[in-house]
Amino acid sequence: MTMKKWILSVSVFFVAAGIVHAAHIWDDPSAWWSGHLSYDENTPKFTAQEFSLDLFGSYINPEGEFHEVFEHNIRHGYWGGGVGANYFITRELGVGADFNMSDKEGARLVDDVVGSVMLRFPIESIGLAPYLIGSGGRAISPIYQWTYGCGVGLDLRFNPTTGIFSDARYFFGDQGTIYNRLLIRMGLRLIF
Repeated sequence: MTMKKWILSVSVFFVAAGIVHAAHIWDDPSAWWSGHLSYDENTPKFTAQEFSLDLFGSYINPEGEFHEVFEHNIRHGYWGGGVGANYFITRELGVGADFNMSDKEGARLVDDVVGSVMLRFPIESIGLAPYLIGSGGRAISPIYQWTYGCGVGLDLRFNPTTGIFSDARYFFGDQGTIYNRLLIRMGLRLIF
């Protein structure tokens, strides 16, 4: 990872942390922070009108065709990370946006910026929500192109304000199959 990418990543993290802290500063700041460490099995973990911030690590593997997904070695991909935001209109239907950066040699600072629609199926008793995700956006590296894709994921909530997630999406590029890719994300989800 180049120094420029490292500085940007750290800056994005601190800006996001400042926004997160400022979001509830006028209510009760200690309650929001202590809420990440509490557990109440009677409190719903998935709600409507829920806003969340995603901080994730990622792996991108270039793919030619969808049927080749499991034929490539993990060494041919690129590691990275990014930030995303989600808003669930109802308990099951949400929208989101995220950007991703990777350690690909000669890559631009950001690999892609995408918007998503998510349909989740919460299992409240265990705090788990499998979800389907459809995405579309703009790839910036290796070339500028429009992309679209779909995938699946899991959202595991420890309490109403903290969770972890993982998803995998396959993206199709509009400039040919050589730019198709698999994106796997895993990270922390902070819920407001």
